[in-house]
Amino acid sequence: MVLMKKKPASPSFFRSLLNWEPKENFPPKSKAVAVFDEKNQVCLLCKRVEKNRTVYFWAFSKDGLDFTKDQKLYASRSEALMGRKKANFGRYKSLIEKYCPFPEKGKLAIQSVIQDFPKPKETLIIYHRQKLGNYLIGSLIMKGVDCLWVNPEPIWETAKFWPRRRLSYLGFARKKDRFLSYWYLNRQLWLLAYPENKLSKFIHLKTLSPKLARANINPLIKPLPSHSWEAFNTFNPAAVYEAGKVHLLYRAQGYDYVSVLGYASSRDGLHLEERLDYPVYDTRSFGKKIKKPTEATFAYFSGGGFGGSEDPRLTRIGQKIYMTYVDFDGCSPPRIALTSIKLEDFLNHRWLWQKPVLISPPGVVDKSACLLPEKIKGKYVIFHRIYPNILIDFVDDLNFEEGEYLQGQYLIAPRPHMWDSRKIGAGAPPLKTKEGWLLIYQAVDERNPGQYQIGAMILELNDPTKVLYRCNQPILSPTQIYENAGFKAGVVYPCGAVIIKDTLFVYYGSADSYVCVATANLKNFLNQLKSSLTATLEPVKIKIEL
Repeated sequence: MVLMKKKPASPSFFRSLLNWEPKENFPPKSKAVAVFDEKNQVCLLCKRVEKNRTVYFWAFSKDGLDFTKDQKLYASRSEALMGRKKANFGRYKSLIEKYCPFPEKGKLAIQSVIQDFPKPKETLIIYHRQKLGNYLIGSLIMKGVDCLWVNPEPIWETAKFWPRRRLSYLGFARKKDRFLSYWYLNRQLWLLAYPENKLSKFIHLKTLSPKLARANINPLIKPLPSHSWEAFNTFNPAAVYEAGKVHLLYRAQGYDYVSVLGYASSRDGLHLEERLDYPVYDTRSFGKKIKKPTEATFAYFSGGGFGGSEDPRLTRIGQKIYMTYVDFDGCSPPRIALTSIKLEDFLNHRWLWQKPVLISPPGVVDKSACLLPEKIKGKYVIFHRIYPNILIDFVDDLNFEEGEYLQGQYLIAPRPHMWDSRKIGAGAPPLKTKEGWLLIYQAVDERNPGQYQIGAMILELNDPTKVLYRCNQPILSPTQIYENAGFKAGVVYPCGAVIIKDTLFVYYGSADSYVCVATANLKNFLNQLKSSLTATLEPVKIKIEL
């Protein structure tokens, strides 16, 4: 929070600022009571003890800084306030309670509701939550009843400047090109000024979130009734770009509800050139048995599947294509499986997969695994998800021996009270860019646990456990018919992404029924993603002695 700079206050600063001459009978026991914002002036109500009785008086300012004391005294607060009313923001409180990212306990108060800011028909709300003498000041932008943006962290916290001090919030005013917030502490009046132009620019940057544009040919892949193995659902596609083509391996189900993997390819990333009429991967071909499900195991079902190979991810490392997927036997908690195939065999449709190995421990639901395409300091990097976090492991090799499993060495967590507050998981394997590793991920909001959305973050190139940038808003939400009219409404679930020239392609499953694609200009996407930092603002204070 950048405030108007002014020379530090002297002990007599308040009196000189108020522009009155101190008299011998002016008692020191005075106190600021409240601030009112009127059309042409800021009104400061004060009280003092005079001859064993409390009297009230006003001071007025046209700019909110230089006050002139009014000579009239009032016998009571109600008498002084006659004709003046504080703004009633009661109708906004339920909205703040819904979106406020601060702890639920504590008194909530709205400081100001600023209409048509930063844009027409948008409303900036500045509020605070008070608990044990500490005020957490926050801000959000509404458009009607919809929240366009909320800052996940306090833009200012009184305890950082006034620890263990008793203070009072007096009021808020908007004058000329700044917003003014008044506070009272230890017989001192403090003014925090928010420059309107800088606040507007800041909000513009923070609401600037990268977005994906859906292809108008979506869905790219639909179930085919003529193919029994993919007659029910086709969704959650892995993607890899090799030999001038995007190669897709997608999850498919027939009416036996067992998941296998189908294959399709495209030269331009949008229009299919080839789609095979048989599954290219079936875990049962390695002797895997799908057990008969019981009522107790329904919690493990996803996408209508009763078992099989679910939600694949593809990564090229050297001359091999590695594939991670969710292995589900229809009964036990789903686990992560790893297999590989020679690049040459993959490109020539010789589906000579290595026997898969389970790399996550038994008895634990572990999903959303993918590999980084490069080693970091000589180690392979594996992303996976145990509710609710993205976990990251560094391993010496990919030859998991029996009993050797992922540990979950590092984590990236959901963000409380944001769109990704409930759970997150890696989507596509990270893509290397000049800004860092671009990780497309899927997330669920605590406030809407039935809906999956897509986000993005940039990880440090030499240490992918460090998040450099992370979107404040989803880059794609389920709004289209084909993202809601399917086996499970409200789901967009990414499993693959590629970069072709200067375009980012993200492949995702929609409604657990279809394969879709969305794109973005890579340079613009990364620039917007870099603008998604959390606000941490520092105030400059104007102190006024009373």
